Amino acid sequence: MFCLLQVWNYKQKKCLFHLLGHLDYIRTTVFHHEYPWILSASDDQTIRIWNWQSRNCISVLTGHNHYVMCAQFHPSEDLLVSASLDQTVRVWDISGLRKKSVAPGPGGLDDHMKNPNSTDLFGQADCVVKHVLEGHDRGCNWASFHPTMPLVISGADDRQIKLWRMNDAKARRSSPSPPRPPLGSPHSALAGLEEGGQRKFKYTL
Repeated sequence: MFCLLQVWNYKQKKCLFHLLGHLDYIRTTVFHHEYPWILSASDDQTIRIWNWQSRNCISVLTGHNHYVMCAQFHPSEDLLVSASLDQTVRVWDISGLRKKSVAPGPGGLDDHMKNPNSTDLFGQADCVVKHVLEGHDRGCNWASFHPTMPLVISGADDRQIKLWRMNDAKARRSSPSPPRPPLGSPHSALAGLEEGGQRKFKYTL
């Protein structure tokens, strides 16, 4: 039951359909802002991208070697970020998938979705790792893109919030914090406390 991704009509308060593919608990799900895609992160150590119109899995992202606790789409670019208990945050380039979705080739998108890990004629995968961000000392629980700047924010069980620049994959700022998900604003981050309440952090670049 916990391996199923369920899509609901919240107005009618009913489940419309299920998406089956993950082999363990699903930690987070999110809709893409433009395409008919759903992103899911799971304890089976994979991230999946689903087309909710065709109800098929169109890509399976592998590389983490522990539970994947979170995955998020970039608000405007062909990127996604994932956080895992393997202590890493990964930034993925999904431009190949987007190009195939817009112009999938002679076989069409339906044919492509039968092989979610396929590559193009030049051997390029649909989704490839762009950065592996290492620096947390314990498992990462959350990661998110800054809405306008080339930054990633992450929170982990080491009680650290880290800011990463995507262009050189190095942490620029780090502050002690609880491991609940941080929420970014232009120059601050908000984190939840395990013991209750919240803490807000200011940062400068």
